[in-house]
Amino acid sequence: MIKHPVLEFIGDVYKPSDDSWMIVNALIETNPMADLCLDLGSGTGVLGLYALLNGYCRRIVFIDILDDAVYSTRVNIELNSAWMSIVVQSDDYCLREGSMDIVLANPPYLPVFEGGIVDVATEGGLEGYEAVLVFIDYASRVLKRGGLLYIVFSSFSKPDVIHSYLESKGFRVKYSSLKHFFLETLFVLGCISLGGD
Repeated sequence: MIKHPVLEFIGDVYKPSDDSWMIVNALIETNPMADLCLDLGSGTGVLGLYALLNGYCRRIVFIDILDDAVYSTRVNIELNSAWMSIVVQSDDYCLREGSMDIVLANPPYLPVFEGGIVDVATEGGLEGYEAVLVFIDYASRVLKRGGLLYIVFSSFSKPDVIHSYLESKGFRVKYSSLKHFFLETLFVLGCISLGGD
């Protein structure tokens, strides 16, 4: 039986939506078992908490750059008694290379429209894929060889560019799923790290 975390939303934090649940579903369908995992761009911490509470990961590191997200994650760790966790606020490379077994990533992936980035939780750059590539690059450094990256992105964020970048960073897709909406399709991939560059 799937255990659902109790979540509180503090301030201006991205609330779990279809993209979050697609990654949760990918975990359920692939059933990974890992020691140390990273919830990259944690927001509320929902992905890491699902992984921890359901035994996919034994320990979780949560990273986000936003104050409200870091605070929300800390509150939600406490609400769920998820003591095998640590929260880091950083936009810099702060984890040891090759230290993670799984990276869970729901990056901002929508293109910026007029006037520059308004919402850093959803807008991933001019073309939409820029933040996704940053998350992939980070994951490629911190994952062990054979580690798994679960990542979600949109049809608006140039999926062909993302697929090419994953390949260039030494990832091979082992799981994929998509969900169609009126004008958009969301994709979630589970990729194994073969070592890159």
